[in-house]
Amino acid sequence: MALNGGAVPDPAQWGLERRGGRLHLDGHDLVALAEAHGSPLYVASARTLRERCGEMAAAFRDYPRDVQLHFSYKTNPVAGVLQVLHACGVGAEVVDGYELWLARRLGVPPERIVFNGPNKTAGELREAVDAGAGLVVVDHLAELERLEAAAAEGGRAQPIALRVCPGVTPRRVNFSSVTGSRRNQFGLDLRSGELDAAIGRAVRSPHLRLRGMMAHIGSGIHDLASFRAAVARVLDAQAAAHAAGATPDLIDLGGGLGVRRSYEFTTLEMLAYLGFGRLPRPRPCGPADLVPRYAGVLTEAITRGCARRGIPVPDLVLEPGRALVSDAQGRRLPVGAVRERPGAGRFAVADGGAMTVSMMFMSEYHALLLANREAPLEGRTSLFGRLASPMDVVYRNCPLPRLAPGDIVAVMDAGAYFTPTATNFGGPRPGVVLVDGTAATLVRRRETFEDLAGVELALAPEPGARAAR
Repeated sequence: MALNGGAVPDPAQWGLERRGGRLHLDGHDLVALAEAHGSPLYVASARTLRERCGEMAAAFRDYPRDVQLHFSYKTNPVAGVLQVLHACGVGAEVVDGYELWLARRLGVPPERIVFNGPNKTAGELREAVDAGAGLVVVDHLAELERLEAAAAEGGRAQPIALRVCPGVTPRRVNFSSVTGSRRNQFGLDLRSGELDAAIGRAVRSPHLRLRGMMAHIGSGIHDLASFRAAVARVLDAQAAAHAAGATPDLIDLGGGLGVRRSYEFTTLEMLAYLGFGRLPRPRPCGPADLVPRYAGVLTEAITRGCARRGIPVPDLVLEPGRALVSDAQGRRLPVGAVRERPGAGRFAVADGGAMTVSMMFMSEYHALLLANREAPLEGRTSLFGRLASPMDVVYRNCPLPRLAPGDIVAVMDAGAYFTPTATNFGGPRPGVVLVDGTAATLVRRRETFEDLAGVELALAPEPGARAAR
């Protein structure tokens, strides 16, 4: 698929090169990796992960206070990928008990853990307090009460941020990716008095330490003006906390920044695509300096906004996900069947689609390349997964070369939300290989049939049974 609607994308955009017609990533033959570890298969680049961490850190060098990066675990919870990010000095942003457990298991210092999420249980809050989590982001008033009780029980003054619902909707994303609107379920409302009530309770409690405000407005955002608008609402709330007697010293602006080469459908594009199979017209790649522009917008909005409100510039917490991992991981899908029906179209069936390997095919546009050979674009093909369902689609009416059985399609920019949205509907979930220099390490093995049946209490283990792949 060509992101600009023209020629086949240049593999060099993702650090790929062709040798003998086959794609190589950081010197590793993608076809050979698929043959060695099974397919479908994810392949992640440690080199690219390190580059994205360095790019994000460098972009905020001019911010006048401390900037902390905490990777959004829900974006890509593969432990081998997380280890690379943490080795770059990136902390953890977690949203449930499993992610909190995983961060601790990976050795993330407790003070480098931000615990977020809209429905934390009392047990999870106790675990966060007992672990010494550096920041718990409170999403609603009932949660504030539960956290206060857990902190009192643990004899701790728990550092918190209050999640603000800023009422900001970015342009050119679909509504399912918007998280800062009042029509969504997240955060404390500014208009109804929820936020004022939360500030008052936090200030009065000896078991809560109000460190500042937090907001997150969506995913895949290229509309930088929406971040500026969110900063204004967050700083209004920060000023209210100062006026109430608190001494907040940070703000958390979440994540949500888009990437250059993949993008989300708008709401209308998604409806037209899901309802009528009309794949949106590809957009040009975003600017090469998207991350520095983003950093510049936040830095200016915060420093000027604090000066206008007469409050000190706070430390800045960010929770990047997509911006760090999107182009660092790709997906390899083998093609099993191809057919053409005059007057109806050309169809191909691969080993996984939206209902099996990733829901992101329903709402995001990614480039597709042939991994095993070179070929020009030749018309449009509807590429599906292996389920007996038309919803298990990769992309409908997609500009592609003429596919053949045995081809391997590489889905690019598959590092964000692909692995966590995979399901067992079509069988075992795929493995993940991490390439790092000359090493290619299987960091997540492909599930076995025994893995899937392990929770089935009606099945007794077969004596001497081998793990079926």
